[in-house]
Amino acid sequence: MRTTLNVVLPDANEALWRGAPRLHDLAYAYLKGLLLGGGLDPGDQISSDGVGRALSISRAPVSDAIRRLTVEGLLEILPQVGCRVVRPVPAEVRDLYEIFGASEGVIAHWAATRRSTEEAEEFRALCTSLAADDGLPADPDARFLELRRRNRRRYEMLHKLARSPLSTDGGETYWDRSDFFLRVTFGGRDLPGFVRDARAALVAAVVAGDGQTAEHETRQYLVRLGREVADVLERQAREQNRP
Repeated sequence: MRTTLNVVLPDANEALWRGAPRLHDLAYAYLKGLLLGGGLDPGDQISSDGVGRALSISRAPVSDAIRRLTVEGLLEILPQVGCRVVRPVPAEVRDLYEIFGASEGVIAHWAATRRSTEEAEEFRALCTSLAADDGLPADPDARFLELRRRNRRRYEMLHKLARSPLSTDGGETYWDRSDFFLRVTFGGRDLPGFVRDARAALVAAVVAGDGQTAEHETRQYLVRLGREVADVLERQAREQNRP
């Protein structure tokens, strides 16, 4: 994958300006969109000035956005230079998905045991619609973004059923980092088939009120996905290092 120094950043999508967002939130959403949706790749370098010019705002809100994304593990500060998009380390990716799988597994368990009958049916109907291929764009990049949006809706409702508001903020960081890793490794390609199978098993477990199975299926597939991502990253590194 290419690495660019002093990336020339695109203009911000007009949708980012709707609702008169605070400038640091605008800069944050702009950079996160490039990281998760395409436009910034591992190793790419950016500066606060460059982001400020793209958005026509001052450096202060941009610096705040960069700090937030650094804490979330998507950017890293380069003293006297600016910042750089992180290069995922395979061993760290495996560890992250182990933690991600454990935490989301607990959420799935709570969702299965705390949801009402009406909520279980609503969750089943939502996940059935999200799993359908209808409406998926043909363009690989647009398809990836749509699948990511659908997956977020699935897990947002799962967290809602778990009735644990404290879990949502932490979950967002894991979701974002996972989406970044998936874009970097799989791009526009569909995820491995076991992911869809595991999600179907999760839905069935939540509907049945089976917390143990919901936790097991969630944890197992996320850990396996992390290993797949790490394997792809290792292959990419070997290919880049070939003479």
